[in-house]
Amino acid sequence: MQQMPTLPGGAAACIGCHRSSAAALDNSTDLASLLAFKAAITSGGGDASDNIIAANWTTDAPFCTWVGVGCSRRRPRVVSLNLSSFSLQGTISPHLSNLSFLSILNLRNNSLSGTIPDALSRLSRLAKLRLGWNLLSGPIPPSIFNNMSSLVYINLSYNNLSGSLPALVLLPRIERIAIESNLLTGHIPADLARCSTLQGIFLGGNKLTGSVPSSLGNLSELLDLDLGPNQLTGAIPTSIGNLTKLQYLYLAFNHLKGELPKEMGNLVNLKAIYLHANGIVGSIPISLCNASKMIILEVSTNNLTGPVPATLGKSMPFLQILSMEENALSGGLDFIASLANCRVLNYLEVMTNQFEGVLPDAYGNLSMNLQYFHVFLNHISGRIPAGLGNLSNLISLDLSSNKLRGTIPRTLWWLKKLQVIHLGSNRLTGSIPSDISLMTNLAEISFADNEFSGHISDSVGNISMLQKLDLAENKLSSSIPLSLWSLTGLI
Repeated sequence: MQQMPTLPGGAAACIGCHRSSAAALDNSTDLASLLAFKAAITSGGGDASDNIIAANWTTDAPFCTWVGVGCSRRRPRVVSLNLSSFSLQGTISPHLSNLSFLSILNLRNNSLSGTIPDALSRLSRLAKLRLGWNLLSGPIPPSIFNNMSSLVYINLSYNNLSGSLPALVLLPRIERIAIESNLLTGHIPADLARCSTLQGIFLGGNKLTGSVPSSLGNLSELLDLDLGPNQLTGAIPTSIGNLTKLQYLYLAFNHLKGELPKEMGNLVNLKAIYLHANGIVGSIPISLCNASKMIILEVSTNNLTGPVPATLGKSMPFLQILSMEENALSGGLDFIASLANCRVLNYLEVMTNQFEGVLPDAYGNLSMNLQYFHVFLNHISGRIPAGLGNLSNLISLDLSSNKLRGTIPRTLWWLKKLQVIHLGSNRLTGSIPSDISLMTNLAEISFADNEFSGHISDSVGNISMLQKLDLAENKLSSSIPLSLWSLTGLI
């Protein structure tokens, strides 16, 4: 008969024992399990916390007083092990599975390596498993997903875990699964839909393939869904419209195709949607305007076409970031007027599309919080509206590569916080105003490829932060101002 291995302290290891025997284990088993964990730690970092376990975890004191160890109030049994951010190196001992009362295991933000022991799945009371931000490798033990009925929270993010996600998922109490930024491959298991209590799924930053399972639409409690970046294909399933409690949707940096389903209009609690860097086609559904709590709308770098719903801003008063660049959106910029309702808007990107018409005077009514306004590479004509000068917090203004005419309105020089102004590749005329020297925070000026004439004012040397100046391809007739060479930051 094979003899059972023993742990430091003389207690039996009991790795592989039936769960019913866990009740027979006493606190001497807890002591031995902790000492086995200590033995697997090779270092505690190089700062003041170096070898804190070696110094503190000694049998001279009860283990319930050891740093990071939490015990039950009723009996001296370990219920939590919290050693987050202790600079630990070494491996995770499988003997931790003998801590039969353990409900919280938190080893996040260390430098632990090796694999995740399959034996951890024997922790029948474990509710929270946090192993993220380590150097763990190898596959995720399938038993963790189908043998830990008490698990509520699992975080294995930011490791080097590989292989596929277990196809069978039996976690009746799970609320949050976070395994982003690893090396996982294979498909997203459709069985996740069995976990009816799920509130958060975070699987981005892997190499997952296949489609977004339509079964995820059955997760009626889901608040956060993060599946990017990965290598997912196919269309966004219409069943996503069933997730009426969803607040955060991240599908960016995949290979998704197809149109945005009109059912997304059911996501009335949505606060942030990231769909950029895919191959999504079709128009922006007007039903999306139902998401009245939207803060971030990111649909850039796709193949979207057609006009933007003119009432977009009226229905999204909390919108802070609107990013639609690098699509094939067309029509006018009428929707800009509706954005005057978005009083906290600070980022507006509609560049590299096929918008046409003129810049509406309503620009002057946009949020005073607006910091980034980029409309370059479209087909915009007419004049630069003087109302832009009202956007006193603007940091970056890019209207280049359009068909703008006329002179630069003097109101632009009211923008004292402006750091970048790009007006190149238009049909602007007149002189370069000397008032530009009042904008002492400017780092980049690009007025190239226009029809500016006259001379360059010597006051340009007063723009002390200037790094880049491009006035090429105009009709300027002056010499280069000597003050330019006093700008020590010029690149």
